[in-house]
Amino acid sequence: MRLAALLTVTAAMAWGGMNPSIDPEAEKLYRRASVALHQLPAYEMEVETTLLKPHAEPGEGFHILAKVSARQPDQVLISGSTPFWGETTIYSDGHTSLFWQESTNQFAKMDAAIPANLLMRLTNLTPESEPVEQTLVSAKVLRNEEIDLDGEKFDCKVIEVTTAGREGVEADDRPRTLWIDTKTGVALRQQTDVVPPHFDKEIPASIVVSRFHYGPRVGDADFAFIVPADATEVDWHMMDMAVTDRALVGRPAPPLHLTTLDGRAFDLTKFRGKPVLLHFQTTWCKPCAEGSAALDAVAKAAGPDVRIVRVDVDESPDGLRASLAKAGPPTGHPPLLASSADLETLGLKAWPANLLIGREGKVLSFDAGRATEAALQALLENAASPNAAPPPQTWGAIEPHHGPRVSHKDEVTPPDLVHKVDPGYTAEAQRAKVSGTVMLSILVGTDGCVSDIHVLEKLEPSLDARAITAVSKWRFKPAMRGDTPVAFRARAGVGFSQQ
Repeated sequence: MRLAALLTVTAAMAWGGMNPSIDPEAEKLYRRASVALHQLPAYEMEVETTLLKPHAEPGEGFHILAKVSARQPDQVLISGSTPFWGETTIYSDGHTSLFWQESTNQFAKMDAAIPANLLMRLTNLTPESEPVEQTLVSAKVLRNEEIDLDGEKFDCKVIEVTTAGREGVEADDRPRTLWIDTKTGVALRQQTDVVPPHFDKEIPASIVVSRFHYGPRVGDADFAFIVPADATEVDWHMMDMAVTDRALVGRPAPPLHLTTLDGRAFDLTKFRGKPVLLHFQTTWCKPCAEGSAALDAVAKAAGPDVRIVRVDVDESPDGLRASLAKAGPPTGHPPLLASSADLETLGLKAWPANLLIGREGKVLSFDAGRATEAALQALLENAASPNAAPPPQTWGAIEPHHGPRVSHKDEVTPPDLVHKVDPGYTAEAQRAKVSGTVMLSILVGTDGCVSDIHVLEKLEPSLDARAITAVSKWRFKPAMRGDTPVAFRARAGVGFSQQ
């Protein structure tokens, strides 16, 4: 339940000049509050969200408690507790982002950078959850009020606003009262009535910040979170943390407004008939830089039937030009630029991200996070060929890509799977009720990592891609010849079944 989405201070497309019900000062405070946390370099806060029982009904309702530490642009640690889901933690250190839930003891991890302000919106534990663009209907200043948070005084303007939903979003005509700190613009308290999903009565609700510290020195402490040793890793898509638009997979690629650095439009349809990998990156993203070598290697190995296009999502072309002038583009070709409309179309909130478009123009996969060279190569090879790969000649322990068959007297112990990632279903495959197994050929190296992936038995394009991505993250205890680790060619089956 995305309760906080109903309570959040959201960006207003106000028509205050035309509406006498909108006080210009209240409108200015409202707009400022919608972006105030994004503009702080570092902050810490404790937040309590309270839902009471419906009016005139007995009981106390329930509380959601959360602690947030954030350092812009890409480091944040959010921990919260609810009566329904227990403890929940969302964490990003700029290199890796993960989500863990106590109730299932499952976690999902990506080698991806997610801006702190966007990561806040992916949870229902904080005031920054999933803002919805709305139009102000009325806004007024009620009073000035000083509030005390953990011994620190904050001078606030108390305002009341009413909004109307934009097209396709249900209107919310219930007034909200906001206590906005005059110094930072942050809404430290919010009160309103909401009608949660599956309810038919209004419920009094509030978000109260009980502790708030900000400033450059607040973020000096290291960000760290250790996943419980017995937790199970699953695909990010299974944790209801949408950092890409999952509904795009299996459908025709949406129209994008990509441009070159000098402003010329770039038409992707000229690549129709060839698989295209759109690689989204930013200049500040650490995993983008860390995965650049793998993408370069895949780009060099890709044949004429495949296209790889880098797309930069930085909002400042001048900043990107300066970056390229200093370091030079990794593949020798400047990346394209994506518009803010493109990001909204794609639902993109994490970088790097890879959008794979098949020969017929349909999206085969769309995943965020730094992909391995083996996974990228396998995704492109599978998209380029309508047929499955022939099985390798050798299935025993071998040196990578060459070497003789090993006889039984060599006493090779096969590799043992020690870490598995569940690939999850795609929405398109679920709708089509596709079930079956994707069979892969993989090479398990002496370090237990997977490389040289080939699809031996295909199932459905989006599920083939999921299988490749998941298996590339599997880890093994390597095969052993006596006391010596050896590479081992193996089969890996990834099953998909409707529950």
